[in-house]
Amino acid sequence: MKTMPSVLVLLAAAAFARGDALERTFSGAGATATVRVEPGEVDPAAELEAVASVSAAAPFSAELPADLARAFEGFETAGSYTDAVGAVHLRLRPDPAAPRWRVRPFAVRVVDSSVHPPAVSWFATEPVALPAAAPAVPAAETVEAALEPDSIRASLRWIPRALLAGFGAVLVAGLLAFLFRKLRRAAAIRRLSPRERALRELAELLAADLPGKRRFKDYYVELTMVVRRYVERRYAIRAPKLTTEEFLSAARGNPAFPGPSVAPLGAFLEAADLVKFAGADATPETAAAAAARARAYLDAEPADPQPAPEGRGRARP
Repeated sequence: MKTMPSVLVLLAAAAFARGDALERTFSGAGATATVRVEPGEVDPAAELEAVASVSAAAPFSAELPADLARAFEGFETAGSYTDAVGAVHLRLRPDPAAPRWRVRPFAVRVVDSSVHPPAVSWFATEPVALPAAAPAVPAAETVEAALEPDSIRASLRWIPRALLAGFGAVLVAGLLAFLFRKLRRAAAIRRLSPRERALRELAELLAADLPGKRRFKDYYVELTMVVRRYVERRYAIRAPKLTTEEFLSAARGNPAFPGPSVAPLGAFLEAADLVKFAGADATPETAAAAAARARAYLDAEPADPQPAPEGRGRARP
């Protein structure tokens, strides 16, 4: 069934105009970042134009990273410039051999000038996948044939129709099986406690071996998100959407959050921010140590409350 995505792309080609721009907007820490790529589908033989910009209302101001071109994975930069309002324009040439094309998460620096000295914070965008352009489907050719009135052969038109119907049945069955597996996996994950889900996500992240591929920034973004999602599920603190400073403030004000956990958790997140946003050097050894600190935090947490088994009502007295 590996050909299923390609078939679905061909079926959808008539419904979406090829070459439309792809635009994503991200907000955080009082600022907004916008990334626009045109066309929104990647043709390995054609160049693309990307524009990234940031905006913030007073007293905030925002800055894009100086190495923004590194955020575009699977492309070579053919040219770039910054316009009068600070937007960065990039001319990108796709690498036909690249396994994927996407915009990696990048950090936006935000400065709050309402305090002295000005307060500096950061927020990270999310990855944006750029799909490949669907190949053009040629129109079917028509063939005219003269029929002899005294010799008409039996029609064989039912054969292609039968083959098409059989292929459609196999395609639908495969799609249903795929959806069933996805739903069953999602149901199994929902039955896990917050700590069990966090340990599962941590194991999947380590199996991806991002440090071994020199993708340290992506690794630290995902590692901190494992811990932040655990905090959200366990203590109802919207950790994934807060800056580190905002999160620590919310944790201190939450009576359910263990007070002794605030300091070590804050040190872990701030150390990760140095790699994610400030460009601090990282090595496979420091990445492994960061994962060990995340695991130690999860192991030190109080036991999760066990959910009631599904499908069972309250026991009778």
